[in-house]
Amino acid sequence: MQLADIPSEILGQIGTVQRITFPRQGHTSTVAVLETADQRYVIKKTEHELYNEWLSDEHIAMQLLQGKGLPIPKTHSFCAEHQSRWLLMDYIEGISLRQFLASHPSQEDKERAITSFGRCLRKLHECPCPMEWQRKESAWLDTMLSKAEYNLAHYSIDGNEHLLTHLKKNRPSTVQPTLIHGDFTIDNVLVRDGEVVGMIDWAGAAYGDPRYDVALAIRPKTNAFEDERDKHIFYDAYGKRRLTEEEYRYFEDGIYNFF
Repeated sequence: MQLADIPSEILGQIGTVQRITFPRQGHTSTVAVLETADQRYVIKKTEHELYNEWLSDEHIAMQLLQGKGLPIPKTHSFCAEHQSRWLLMDYIEGISLRQFLASHPSQEDKERAITSFGRCLRKLHECPCPMEWQRKESAWLDTMLSKAEYNLAHYSIDGNEHLLTHLKKNRPSTVQPTLIHGDFTIDNVLVRDGEVVGMIDWAGAAYGDPRYDVALAIRPKTNAFEDERDKHIFYDAYGKRRLTEEEYRYFEDGIYNFF
């Protein structure tokens, strides 16, 4: 991404860009930090049918969730241009929880960050869900399985037909739906001084099964959730029941492979 590539309607909103930098990149979008004389912004660009849809969903989600008391960026502009989509939002000062844990903090600081992570998810699941999502006719899991089937037929993903059949036949017990993030991983939570200050990448937000968020939160990664102690700290802060091993496998080893 070059400065000249950014749509003029976006640049017209923020004024002269003095500096552009590129943080660690994900797999679905190009991300840049734009610095003007008095503010920093994040701009995301996608160029793929599926990822364009996700960016649009993220924009809608963050608009609906503004003012709910959650640490999310404020959005300023969404632009569709040819085969690309652009989303401009405020920059939140912090690093991902994954980066923080990879820096080998002290045990005390590590546990404080994981505690904040668990509390953050509890706050999210207790937050009132926008009525626009609650009114949807299809249940969240039905929608996810339909999307999984579509993604399997049209895109290169980790899931396969055998796994999808298993997921359809072995649904977990029903629980009360809540507001969910839909991709609550240690990459999508920002921390500063060991405390959560931001949640990003809201494309999967919905009125859905909170166990999906929990399963993704406790996925073992280098320096994170590799032992039971990290999970105990997380669950103590989260304050709700632990997932069974079967539930964890259904969501993390199952549904997540199609997205």
